[in-house]
This record gives sequence, structure tokens and C-alpha cells, in this order.
Amino acid sequence: MPEIPAGGSAMLWVVILFLGVSLLLYCLLAGADFGAGILEIFMGRENRRAQRDIIDRALGPVWEANHMWLILMVVILFMGFPLVYSSVSTYLHLPLTAMLIGIIARGCSFTFRHYDAVKGRSQRSYTLFFIYSSVWTPFWLGVVTGALVPGGIDPAARGYLEGYVWPWLRPFPLALGAFTVCLFAFLAAVYLIGESPPGALRRRFARRAAIASSVAVAAGGLVFWAAERDGVDLAARFMGSGAAAACVVAATFIMPVLWAVLGQQWGWAARMLAGSQVTLILGAWFVVQFPILVKMGNGRDLTFFNAHAPEATLDQLGIALIVGAVLILPALFFLLRVFKSSESPASGGH
Repeated sequence: MPEIPAGGSAMLWVVILFLGVSLLLYCLLAGADFGAGILEIFMGRENRRAQRDIIDRALGPVWEANHMWLILMVVILFMGFPLVYSSVSTYLHLPLTAMLIGIIARGCSFTFRHYDAVKGRSQRSYTLFFIYSSVWTPFWLGVVTGALVPGGIDPAARGYLEGYVWPWLRPFPLALGAFTVCLFAFLAAVYLIGESPPGALRRRFARRAAIASSVAVAAGGLVFWAAERDGVDLAARFMGSGAAAACVVAATFIMPVLWAVLGQQWGWAARMLAGSQVTLILGAWFVVQFPILVKMGNGRDLTFFNAHAPEATLDQLGIALIVGAVLILPALFFLLRVFKSSESPASGGH
């Protein structure tokens, strides 16, 4: 584990905080948006139109705004940690390109499906693109994240496959990609309980949320198994850190409470519990990884403390982030409130 230097720039910690919060909010908000598309695979024929209307109504006002968090992460890495940005964009350009293609395809298909004035045969194509890009994109997001951990990125690699394919085409990144898909589907099912009117549709989303939570737990177990196969002592890291172990234990104890809440179809309570679980999981991940950003195959890992920009740059970035948060976050909250209050509310726990 790299040593954490004493002191350091205060703005560096501000930048680290914004990077972590942006990742968390992207998972909680944009992740649920992706998950809504994943859930369409399992709609069935009964009430298909009504379910799709609920998803479109839930995503319509905010689906594009949620990508702000991804853009913010990219800007922070580009300006605050340029060596990390260049390394990731170079050695992981294939999964990154796949993820970006998925984001574009999903955005275009949702726009045409939701706003196209002509509702014809083309709607089927838009829907298919929307559904499968909703699976495709989070999978590659998980793969990119997982590729930063095993140490497969090696600047001294010889050959294209060794340098640009094998760093991500290995058990741990692929398992983390599958886990990300399951996690996002779980979040979407939980969130959509509160978007649904009382009755059959709400019960259906509650059942899917319970099933998705179980599948996500199984996928999480697959991640730990794949980590061992990939030479990553992930379980030992989690158990060796008191803070990470506490997060895992807390997330585990939340599970039966969440299942009970899902049985009662309490929308907001389920959202709070699911959001807390994801926050605890990401918090544990952050603890065991800190301060490493990219584990390199040559042993020269890129960390928050050896790969950051000069202090003058961090000062400018930190100030811009603080000012931007003061100006943008209230406006974003107002956007959500206006659009949600203009919809017909779903009573009973929404």
C-alpha cells in the first residue's frame, strides 16, 4: 500500500472529494437510468405499455442531466490528474470507446422513442437500441473500473494485445462489468416503485427489486471469485480494513430490512436503503483502493499523491468546483423538483 504523505495541498483533498462524490452520484442517478432500460428486457407482455410509460416519465426530465457527473469526473481527471487521464484513455481506449458508443446510442434512441412525432415501426428499433445499450454501457463502465485494479496496465508491454487488450480482458474487470449491470437494474427497480401507482404495477416493480437485489449479491460474489482468479486479494483487503469491513457488514444488515420494505412497497424508504447500500459498497471500495487510482504492471502505481497536477492547477480546479457546486446544485435540485411536482404523484410511499 503506497504511503499517504502528511500535509499536502488542501485543494487536493477538495478535488478528491468532488471526484468521489461525482462517482457516487453517477452510480445512484445515472445508474438507475441505465437500469430502467435493463428492466425493459423483463417486462413481459402484460401491462407492457403502462410500464414503459412509467419508465419514460421517470427518465424524461433528468436522463441527460445525470451525465453531468460523468463529465465532471472526466474534467477532474483531465485537469487534476493528467497522467491518470492519459494512461486510462490510452491503454483502455477499447472499452472506453465501447462505453461512449453505448452512451450515444442510448441517448439517441431514447430521444427518438420519447419525442418522435411519428409513432410507427421505427419505435421498435428505437426500443431495441435503448434496451441493449442500457446493458452494454454499464457493463463497459464496470470493465474500465475493474481494469484499474489488477495491475495489468504496463507501459513496457510489447504488442497490441498485451498493451491494450489483456489489461481489461480478464476475469476481474469482466465480473465487475456484470456486477455493475445487476446493481444498476436493482437501483432502477427500487426507484420505479415510487414512480408507480398503487396496485399491480407497483407490486411488479417491488418483486423485481427483490429479485434484482439477490442477483446483485450473487454477482458480487462472482466479483470476489474473479478477483482471486486474477491475483487480486480483494477479500483480504476488505477484511483487513476496519472501515471497509464495517461498510460491508452495514450493507449486509440493510438487506433484510430492505426486503421487508420492498414487501410493503414503501417507495422512499426503499430508495433510502438501496442508496445507502450502494454508498457503503463504494465507500468500502474507496477505502481499500485509496490512494491508488491506477495499479500499474511495472509497480509504479498512479496515486492521488504522485499523479496530481501542480498546486496552482489544483487551486484553480478546486475553486471552480466549489463555485460550480454553489451555482449548479441548487439549479439541479430545482429542476428535479419542478418536473417531479408537475407529474401526477404516485401515492402510498412515493
